[in-house]
Amino acid sequence: MPNVFICTNREQDLYQKSMDLLKENGFNVSFLDVPDHGLGLKPPDNIIRQLQQAHATMAAGEYYTPEIFKQLSNLRVIARLGVGFDRVDIQSATQNNVVVTITPNGNHEGVAEHAMALIMTLAKQIVTKDKQIRSGIWNTDKTNSLRGDTLGIIGLGRIGRSLALRALAMKMKVIATEPYPIEEFVRSNSLELVDIDTLLKRSDYVSVNSPFNEMTKGLINKEKLSLMKKTAYLINTSRGGLINESDLINALKNNDIAGAGLDVFEIEPMIKDNPLIELNNVVLSPHMAGNDSVSIADTAIESAQSIIDLYHGLWPRGAVINNELEDQWSW
Repeated sequence: MPNVFICTNREQDLYQKSMDLLKENGFNVSFLDVPDHGLGLKPPDNIIRQLQQAHATMAAGEYYTPEIFKQLSNLRVIARLGVGFDRVDIQSATQNNVVVTITPNGNHEGVAEHAMALIMTLAKQIVTKDKQIRSGIWNTDKTNSLRGDTLGIIGLGRIGRSLALRALAMKMKVIATEPYPIEEFVRSNSLELVDIDTLLKRSDYVSVNSPFNEMTKGLINKEKLSLMKKTAYLINTSRGGLINESDLINALKNNDIAGAGLDVFEIEPMIKDNPLIELNNVVLSPHMAGNDSVSIADTAIESAQSIIDLYHGLWPRGAVINNELEDQWSW
């Protein structure tokens, strides 16, 4: 029987349906006890010893480096619980005949909800007002409206599109930049496609929803931040590396932009002396945008189904990252 390890220590009951699905299809299923933020670049020996038994993993935050692949000779599939795969060395996976999949349909709505929650928290100053009232300050100064304001979305993938629909429901104007747009979605929702500089200049809220790769690393830097309105807010629920954190901190300290809502950071978990912690114009959350209960369960099922499909000789196109293995791979 092939072994599948679920690499998370979150509420295990949320994985019950995915575990049942795997067991019904002939798999042994175990949990690999790892920290919420995942394993470092050099996992402990006891973790490696467990993973050496794995034929497939439902991967969370752990790294898969060339060195780790050398130690996992039985591994056939890495099924990511989410859409990001920057912690998997795809070249090494392909060289070692390991299929890497993502879950494109599992958590995009949850991430979009979280991005909208950050936008609303900043607009209505929820965190600030909460702190004030707890300290005895009854401050009823005005906050910002959303209706009529412009949301600029960088990246119209599943998450970006889900966020656009939510913003439109809030009567916001939506503009976006996307190299490969779904024209029907853009047209039917009356979105306006613009280049990134135009988007930054015009938006009251900017949400970063791009994939993280060498092309997008540091996409938002000092130059790009200088294009934003001083009254604008920056939202990131994608990957911390998309934004030059040092440049953002300087912009926030100097009030070059009004504030930011951040779920992701260059270093995770966030180090204790990160200057962002001391800033009052930032709302922070611990890389949890896709971790609502429905998203976790749906993502787990989608991840498990990719493993099952591959085991039965079916290629889950749309989920596989290294499709070049299709003609030569078998289980």
